[in-house]
Amino acid sequence: MTHREQKTFTITLHLSADFADDYTGDDDGFAWHERFQQTVRPALVAALYDALRREPRFRAVSAPRGRDPESALDLDVSYEAPERASRS
Repeated sequence: MTHREQKTFTITLHLSADFADDYTGDDDGFAWHERFQQTVRPALVAALYDALRREPRFRAVSAPRGRDPESALDLDVSYEAPERASRS
């Protein structure tokens, strides 16, 4: 029987934008958020996967947990522990 240990590591980004006093609402269609989605988010995801690839025993797969994939990234990250030498 195998033994499994589990932990959770959470990265949460709270996004906001500040505008001048004469701003009349979301006239721009949340362009600042679209810019984040198109430029920053892919770079963050790539950096995360790159960091995990640096340690070959870690594996990551996308694992959506029912949240909107545009606003959340859920990954299952597993570690392949080295096999222990058998005791004789």
